[in-house]
Amino acid sequence: MSKLLIRRARIIDPSQNLDKVGDVLIEKGRIKAIGEELFELEAQVIDAEGTILCPSFVDMHVHTRDPGQEYKEDMKSVSKAATAGGFTTLVCMPNTNPPIDSPEVAQYIVQKAEQIGICRAIPAGALTKGRKGKELTDFYRLKEAGCIALTDDGSPLMDSLLMERALKLAKQLGMLVMNHCEDDRLAYGHINEGYVSSLLGISSRPPSAEEVLVARDCILSYRTGGRLHVQHVSTALSLEMIRFFKEKGAPISCEVNPYHLLFTEEELLSSGSNAKVNPPFRKEEDRRALIEGLKDGTIDCIATDHAPHAPWEKGLLESSMPGMIGLQTALPMALELIREGHISYMRMIELMSCRPAKLLGLEDCGNLKVGSKANLVLFDPDREWYLKEDTNLSKSRNTPLWNKKLRGKVLYTIYEGRIVYRDV
Repeated sequence: MSKLLIRRARIIDPSQNLDKVGDVLIEKGRIKAIGEELFELEAQVIDAEGTILCPSFVDMHVHTRDPGQEYKEDMKSVSKAATAGGFTTLVCMPNTNPPIDSPEVAQYIVQKAEQIGICRAIPAGALTKGRKGKELTDFYRLKEAGCIALTDDGSPLMDSLLMERALKLAKQLGMLVMNHCEDDRLAYGHINEGYVSSLLGISSRPPSAEEVLVARDCILSYRTGGRLHVQHVSTALSLEMIRFFKEKGAPISCEVNPYHLLFTEEELLSSGSNAKVNPPFRKEEDRRALIEGLKDGTIDCIATDHAPHAPWEKGLLESSMPGMIGLQTALPMALELIREGHISYMRMIELMSCRPAKLLGLEDCGNLKVGSKANLVLFDPDREWYLKEDTNLSKSRNTPLWNKKLRGKVLYTIYEGRIVYRDV
């Protein structure tokens, strides 16, 4: 059936400053009408009273593990987890095996997602060949193959001259450079430098490791005019520097991992290695500063940094792999910020949909305008559920939220007019 009518939903679209109860009619993959008491013969009808309808989410930071580490995740499982979380657009990080440093691997990502057909996966090309930080990749060929941004995520580009060249070249091509800002020589440890690292006697990744590289990259962006996106910002000082350079007109954006908004380093004491991530959970003052960054617009978007690992890779803190899954938990975590009074629904949807779509230059998502592709999510902000074996669609389970009560659930995800996920 090519027609779908969603009735009596609370429709929120920050791109139009729209917040009203009404109906949305979808036909042939596009939004045909938004109004009240719409009627259409032969349309599938969804009664959405009491739920929220908004543009589907866009995740600028996802580790698909495909190709090369499909035992952790593959394109099919990550697509299913994404749609269960309300996401229909994923930007795939290049730390695969082989890495996304050639047109062939980039095309593999695009084509495999198209074959599965339930969400869009867009590759981020590697900044340097093999992600080794020695020689820049062919940015033009990567862009032609479908790459939307450039990053060596997980392997920070330490060579300042190379970073400067990358920003200049990317500017010529209209591409976004994203960097995992942690100085390798300073971030040699495992968890945040502070009370918990001292208590456990574990080597640390101090805030300065992030802040040094954030400062360098902001300066280079300011001087070159190259677009910089700081990945998973985690410290108060990093945010202050980003705010300063934004005010000076530098073309800088940044993202925050939802886990950094809810947890501090003390979560390691109860969740162990499932709370280990790079950059690490910080102190309470950093968490509060990040929330303020959401409020004042310094932080541009929420990105999950979905990083699946097999159970045997999440053992002792010092030997375990950093990272956690996040596609299905991003919505309930963001809703918690609303319940605590920090942000509104409008701001949450802007952070998770409209703003990342705009940063990536994607005009066919991040809005509910009549005529646009019908990429939508319908969710119940109060439904309670648990992430466990029968609800988890990722191949992995590494998260502090495993088997914890979550509040806020996706009911339908619609991709190009088709229902690709439902839980009703």
